[in-house]
Amino acid sequence: MAYVLGTTEDNVHWYAFKFDATLEEGQYELLDVLDLRRVPKFGDKQTAKDAAQALGLKTWRYVRL
Repeated sequence: MAYVLGTTEDNVHWYAFKFDATLEEGQYELLDVLDLRRVPKFGDKQTAKDAAQALGLKTWRYVRL
C-alpha cells in the first residue's frame, strides 16, 4: 500500500515532484494523468503530509494505491 498526493477538485490532478532533501516550496508539476513513474509514493499519510507541507500546499487529497 502507498499514498500519492492529488488536488481536491472534482477532476483530480496529481503532484509530481522529486522527494528528497532539496524539496522546496512550489517545486512541483501538476499531471492530468496519474503516472506512477513520475509521482512519489509514500508509505504512510504522515510522510505524504510532510511532503505536501514542504511544497507549500494548502489543501491536497491522499489517494491510497
